[in-house]
Amino acid sequence: MTNRHVVIFTIGPVQSFIASARRTEDLWSGSYILSYLAREGIKALYQMDEQCEMVFPKIEKEQLNRPDVKNFHIASIPNRFTAIVYGDEEQVYIQLKEVEQNVRNIFTDFCYQAIDEVFHSLNDEEKEKLQYLTDRQIRSFLEIYWVIEPYGDESFSEARERAEKRLGALKNEKIFEYIPQTSFVCTVCKEREALCLDEIDPNDRYGTIKRKLSNTWKKRSYEYKQNEEKQTGKIKDSEFLCSICLAKRAARPYFEEKFKREGAKFRPFPSVLDIGRGNYYAIIMMDGDNMGKLFSGDKEQKYSEVSEKLARFAQQHVPHIVEKYDGKLVYAGGDDVLAFVPVDNALIIAEELRFAFSDQQKGLGDGATASFGVIVGHKKAPLHMLLDGVRKLEKKAKSYRKEKDALALSIYMGAGEILETVLPWNIDNERTTQLLLNFVRLLDTALSSTFIYRFLEAFSPLLEQGGKWQQKDMIRLELYRLLHRSKREGAKQIYIGDYVDDLMKLHDVTKTGYDFLYLLKMLTFFRRKEGEKK
Repeated sequence: MTNRHVVIFTIGPVQSFIASARRTEDLWSGSYILSYLAREGIKALYQMDEQCEMVFPKIEKEQLNRPDVKNFHIASIPNRFTAIVYGDEEQVYIQLKEVEQNVRNIFTDFCYQAIDEVFHSLNDEEKEKLQYLTDRQIRSFLEIYWVIEPYGDESFSEARERAEKRLGALKNEKIFEYIPQTSFVCTVCKEREALCLDEIDPNDRYGTIKRKLSNTWKKRSYEYKQNEEKQTGKIKDSEFLCSICLAKRAARPYFEEKFKREGAKFRPFPSVLDIGRGNYYAIIMMDGDNMGKLFSGDKEQKYSEVSEKLARFAQQHVPHIVEKYDGKLVYAGGDDVLAFVPVDNALIIAEELRFAFSDQQKGLGDGATASFGVIVGHKKAPLHMLLDGVRKLEKKAKSYRKEKDALALSIYMGAGEILETVLPWNIDNERTTQLLLNFVRLLDTALSSTFIYRFLEAFSPLLEQGGKWQQKDMIRLELYRLLHRSKREGAKQIYIGDYVDDLMKLHDVTKTGYDFLYLLKMLTFFRRKEGEKK
């Protein structure tokens, strides 16, 4: 029997926890909480086994004790870790059970602290009642899975693959704990029952239930009451939250106190009103392609090297790229990135992230690719709708072609119209975003956007079944004519033919003529500045 084992430890649920957000602060806190729990799990394992080797993410014990406080407010640790631990199987089992219990205790304490923070005027008996409801909701919510796989003379990849298969089987056998619900569900997640001090009878009428809930939530502290002075961290009078969403809403004060000694800054995450310029803002979602192949080395050293590069990319380069263009980073967990950015900087931020990812010094080097979803939405659009949209975009980028490595763009117009298209990141050894940005600059300096609407009006009726045009030469000639006529008076001399060539390159990689028409309309959006209207 070997005394060496591969351990994979995961904390979830990820998607539903992060996605349950009515404001950007909820989104940040959901991401950060999962990152924090993973950090504490790694820390607990190090404390129990100093010989253990953290393979993914590549975090040394010293890094946990002396964190980089500059970007400490960014969720940069993924919700799972892979490690090599030493000892017999029973000993390792006991250690992992302790790590799991430690994570559960931390999350429970976190939720209890939120009750104290938001309802600090309640007496002990009332707080205990909310804590009892919290315990039930945590048991049905928090998903922690881990596996221990013997690692003997075989390659590391073989042992890890066996562990991954067992982990997948374990998740498929998930046991759901049924909790009867008689009250209104949480206004944020729409899943769990809202916290209430009064007993809810199944026969209570709608008005009675709402009155009981209102009586509870009127007791929240001043900092969390609805008022004009407080722009973040507040709870509206119409909001009734479950324990999990309450903890997310009260997360920032918890982390400020927790890491006060380290000097980490936890400034409120800005709202979309502050991020956007004018009426619109953009969300960028990135996901690395074929990461399984990059992590397919036979030795743990190769696996660790990739992990180390990912950590450097996520912790150093992603925050720098996003923030230098006035964007706000929600999380950067290796190859996963989510950021809120101004519309006019969205394309350049996405481009820099994509090619930093395949850079030898900043990212994983040649051969590494990533797929992106970039969505533009109105500031008054529901946040959950845009988040759901950008996730779907990222998946469409993945399925665009076999090689993946694509950029999916979408704009949710204020009137309800949705524009969408998918493009490869490179066209004939040119960066697609540079073709787009060159044309956006032309619209800014020398060209009227009226040609786009004239082209749409003329060519939309000519699309055949399947959304295709048969006469490409006619399209080229008409683009040239309309571009030439749309030059602004007094504009410097420009050679229209080069821009027509660029537009035809974009036309050739879009799947349908409709996608090309949508793309032309999108270009007018990316040039918009504050105060401009359609």
